[in-house]
Amino acid sequence: MKNILYSVTCFFVFSSMSYADQMTATKSGCAGCHQIAMKTVGPAIKDIAAKYTATDIDGLVTVVKAGKKSGELIWGSIPMPASPAPEADIKKVIEWMLTH
Repeated sequence: MKNILYSVTCFFVFSSMSYADQMTATKSGCAGCHQIAMKTVGPAIKDIAAKYTATDIDGLVTVVKAGKKSGELIWGSIPMPASPAPEADIKKVIEWMLTH
């Protein structure tokens, strides 16, 4: 019984963390260009997660804060604007993205 309660509790904690991080992505504007499974304006989140690892997080935070010009992009030709979101939110969103 104790194990079942622990499992259920962990499920709800991690599910709510994932939802909260997804909401941060929406609030921060990331979801306007990045969808989980499909390329839209920007690459799909699953494609970002396939390319980068947790060791890349600080570099990705720097890119998101500064933005990228069209010629500097690895994916596509549409420039990524600099994000006005707080760095802590950006990091949270990137960590969430890399789990997909």
